[in-house]
Amino acid sequence: MGVYDAMSNAVVGLQAQAYALQNISGNIANSSTTGYKSVETAFEDLLTSSGTTSSSQNSASVQARSVTTNTVQGNISATSVSTNMAISGDGYFQVQAKTGEVDGKAILSSSYYYTRQGDFTMNADGYMTNSAGYYLTGLPIDASTGNVTGSTATPIKIDTGIIPAKGTTTVDYSANLPSSSSVATITAADMTASTNFPTDVAASDSDTFVKESLSGGSVTVYDDQGNEVSLNLRWTKDTSGNWNLYYQKDSTATGANAEWSLATTTDFTFDSAGKLTSPTTSSVTLSGLSVDGTSLNSLDFSYGDSLTNYNSGTNVSQIDISQNGYGAGTYTGLSVSSDGVLTASYSNGKTVDLYKVGVYSFDGDADLLAVSGNAYQATKGSGSPYLSSSGTIKGSALEASNVDITDQFSKMIVTQQAYSANSKVISTANNMMQDVLDIIR
Repeated sequence: MGVYDAMSNAVVGLQAQAYALQNISGNIANSSTTGYKSVETAFEDLLTSSGTTSSSQNSASVQARSVTTNTVQGNISATSVSTNMAISGDGYFQVQAKTGEVDGKAILSSSYYYTRQGDFTMNADGYMTNSAGYYLTGLPIDASTGNVTGSTATPIKIDTGIIPAKGTTTVDYSANLPSSSSVATITAADMTASTNFPTDVAASDSDTFVKESLSGGSVTVYDDQGNEVSLNLRWTKDTSGNWNLYYQKDSTATGANAEWSLATTTDFTFDSAGKLTSPTTSSVTLSGLSVDGTSLNSLDFSYGDSLTNYNSGTNVSQIDISQNGYGAGTYTGLSVSSDGVLTASYSNGKTVDLYKVGVYSFDGDADLLAVSGNAYQATKGSGSPYLSSSGTIKGSALEASNVDITDQFSKMIVTQQAYSANSKVISTANNMMQDVLDIIR
């Protein structure tokens, strides 16, 4: 019954073209959705009529199915929001959905979802969420070591409180002390008011001491409460040619009170080639230091191979000083590196790595199950997600939808024509059947 089959095929054809139009309309509607991947339509013959040879078979009906474009990259553009992220290359962000709330705290799904919609911002509770409401996950980073802890991603929650102060414990130092024998030698006779020289230099001898010693630079250091003081250093030599390190103990001292004191009782000596021979260690401990009334921790004064005694005129040269302390600081913002490390910045200039955002890939992207909110779920066909390095994260950026509006309009016209043609088939088949009925009248 060819007429009946033709009508049946045309009805299925109408359904298939309507299915295609639904995908086209969804693509156009989401053309401005961040990270959206268009859904295309593929057509295939549903069945063929029986026949012993190809010449005896008729055209088949049709079936429409969706084809994802998850692996097609959308354009990436810069934004002014530091927590916005885009993935360049393959992969997805791992997120969780909010399923409820208890005592004002969000309850998140136990299952994970995957998305490329990276318009993440921090919500009122400190969680990183995108505009679809999904919560971003990441691997926590140990602030003290900078290493990722564990292998299980957790919802990213940012603590915007004060970062506590850290007292200075290490001073890294490098310098070249001049080899000239005519500089920096100070004797007790030069320090007439300093009854405890060479341990201390009285304030009334300070001008002479500063004139005859050499500046070793200065560095801001911190006590355990975050109070900062300037640690000023000076180098002197004794009559044997040994170098001594002094620091300014009390900048407001007067008279016989000590303004400068030995930072360490260790003598520094060098061989004829300018290499340090004593101490033989790469650092010494500076203990009991107090600057303008602020007591400091014992400091590890570390110089390694960077303390030398080459000819460099009459001043200490190539001075480089750094330290590991800082004062308390308030949260100022977040940034994202290309390897997905989320870093918090504070008003004291300190930065702390908090989480590493993973990029997850699938072997079967086409079989991911789309869910509301521009996200996907893993299926048996997609395989399990795994951390991948095939995609890189760009901070302060967003990936646009990969929908091509011009292409969608072209497909819409073709779909409309095919739909109309199928309706004409039904009309024609109906007329033919009517002709058959008219024969017997």
